[in-house]
Amino acid sequence: MIPIFKPYLYPEAKELGKQAIDNGDIAQGPYILMFENEFSKFCNREHGVTCSNGTVALYLAIKALNLPQNSEVILPSMTILSCLTAITENNLTPVFCDIDPITYNIDFDSLESKISPNTSAVIIVNTYGLVVDTEKLQSFKNQYPYIKIIEDASESHGAFHNEVVAGSLGDVTTFSFYSNKIVTTGEGGIVLTDDKEIYDSLLMLRNLNFVDRKKYVHSDIGFNFRLTNLQCSIGLGQLYNIEKTIAERKRVAYQYNKHFEYNQYIQLPYEDKSYSNVYWYYSILIKKNYTQVLEALSQNGIDYRHFFYPLHKQPFINSQETLKNSEYSFENGILLPIFNELTNEEISFISSTVLNVIK
Repeated sequence: MIPIFKPYLYPEAKELGKQAIDNGDIAQGPYILMFENEFSKFCNREHGVTCSNGTVALYLAIKALNLPQNSEVILPSMTILSCLTAITENNLTPVFCDIDPITYNIDFDSLESKISPNTSAVIIVNTYGLVVDTEKLQSFKNQYPYIKIIEDASESHGAFHNEVVAGSLGDVTTFSFYSNKIVTTGEGGIVLTDDKEIYDSLLMLRNLNFVDRKKYVHSDIGFNFRLTNLQCSIGLGQLYNIEKTIAERKRVAYQYNKHFEYNQYIQLPYEDKSYSNVYWYYSILIKKNYTQVLEALSQNGIDYRHFFYPLHKQPFINSQETLKNSEYSFENGILLPIFNELTNEEISFISSTVLNVIK
């Protein structure tokens, strides 16, 4: 079986993890703040607060913005459930918009069509390794300065658009550090911001709203969403090697491109001079024999994933609304294996398996 992904831990991550264990600092310790500071710096941010996972990061980011209760938050329909959960768990109303059919990021025309007097925020998702169009985003910010921007950069560590790095775009930005992410702590997340007031709020929200830890006094009901020192030590070692990881992702992607680029029935992942795609997954659209391609991959022991099932069509929502790009992308999209140790021979085998079905 060729897995969809396999994490690669660098020697620095293993050594720092060993130091955390040897020092007995497996829960709290110095690597937490070190990782927060280094990752914030990498993303050109002032502040970072780690937490237990990317879903929690989204929840905390929205919570810290203190948006009006029951106000509307617009999000792309073709994304992970976590974005929707973070909205509804903060007693806000989700409004779904469509995606761009080429980049799979938010479609700004669709976004603007969803704005109402009750709109308080937008979740901008950098999908499958590609940062949102920063020029269009800045134009949107200029036109709607009262709408808060939440950037979900969980799939885009180290990506750029027009030399603007992922993680630097929103009032708050969230990342996941799950094992399949470009920087991993196994499980984990972070919220980034330049706003000191939001930062202070995040620190409280992450840690049971403690006012006095020795006396166990709290300012409000709260949760323990902390990330451990051991996990942050691993994350720090992985962050030191992020350029190597991105280089390996690009190596794999460019090998796939060589096999697929002349096939009229395959839409390749988007990248040009303004976009630096970091290829969280290798994402393609299959425009012929889609079901047969999936069967061939399975029969040959090749793992894959579909594109995200549109949130507005999830069975617990089942909206009658049509968001054609989100729906078409799910119906025709495949995510192929991509990881450091995937060999060129394996890439050739995977590519041939696909191409044999859609000659």
